[in-house]
Amino acid sequence: MSTVKEIDIEQAVDRGFTFVDVRTPEEFEEFHIPRAYNVPLFTSEEKRIVSEVYREKGEKEARLKAVEIVSPKIPSIVSSIAEIKKRHENIVIYCWRGGLRSLAVATFCNLAGVFVFRLKGGYRAFRQFILRDMEKVLENKRLYVIYGPTGCAKTCVLRNLIRQGFPAIDLEGLAGHRGSVFGNIGLKQPSQKMFDALLWAKLRKLKDEKFIIVEGESKRIGRLFVPEPFWRKMETGIKVMVELPLSVRVEYSMKDYCVGKYPPEVYLKPLGKIKKYLSPEVYKKIETAILKGKYREAVELLMVYYYDKLYKRSMPESCDIKVAAGSVKELEDKVVNLLLYQGTLEE
Repeated sequence: MSTVKEIDIEQAVDRGFTFVDVRTPEEFEEFHIPRAYNVPLFTSEEKRIVSEVYREKGEKEARLKAVEIVSPKIPSIVSSIAEIKKRHENIVIYCWRGGLRSLAVATFCNLAGVFVFRLKGGYRAFRQFILRDMEKVLENKRLYVIYGPTGCAKTCVLRNLIRQGFPAIDLEGLAGHRGSVFGNIGLKQPSQKMFDALLWAKLRKLKDEKFIIVEGESKRIGRLFVPEPFWRKMETGIKVMVELPLSVRVEYSMKDYCVGKYPPEVYLKPLGKIKKYLSPEVYKKIETAILKGKYREAVELLMVYYYDKLYKRSMPESCDIKVAAGSVKELEDKVVNLLLYQGTLEE
């Protein structure tokens, strides 16, 4: 066992090492270190069997059962990691908390001449590290936070800024949610741990930038929460208010939410969640419009009687900069020019 060298998460990240997660595919799917490979020691069923033996017969019998299960797989596990090592010089093996799974795989590899490191503390150490590191990366950063009523193409503008090379982060994209009661239609949210890890990875890429652009969100995006260090920085950032005509906002929302792609019941279910915030007359109008396929009418009613009222209550008391435009393209051009100007001020 002394053949295994351990490494701290800070060292592994700073030196650009490549991670290999040896937990089950299901554990890996729920959350993992961004860009890590998955070479599982056990399947979920095998892990369940070993745990059952441990509960019924004790640790010694459980270890023997684990050896019985793993032994035939050792050559393929080592071979898989050797293939990864051909592309990445330094490999770090990890499991949940730096326990027997990572120790076993690292030992197999090193004995076979495929030299790897083992992560101290496993994923749990990574989890603790990213929350500290996020605060450190943000310490001297200025955030430009783009606010605006629903349908103002904030996400579209942000994604185009990213494509043009601006230092921006798409929180809704990372969270798999559009940040509204209808925001999960056609999307899937990651776990909170995965969301935090993805956000940290984006921040790390932008650590040398003077400022970062994000969309103004509430602290909660669907069922996920913006990590506290990032949320505090958003609250103190430069607030940019964008505005578009109602007709343009309706048109944009129709495309963004793929309105009409799904059957009426997909839209009626989230509509029921906000029924108490609408008058009976307005609710009935929206419901009828959806059932009749008059989605444009339904979207406009939702804008006027729900989203705009909600936004007025939740928007910042004051904004530092206001940008009004007649189209999404004009808005994007104005925001780009604003950022180019602000960028010269940052230098």
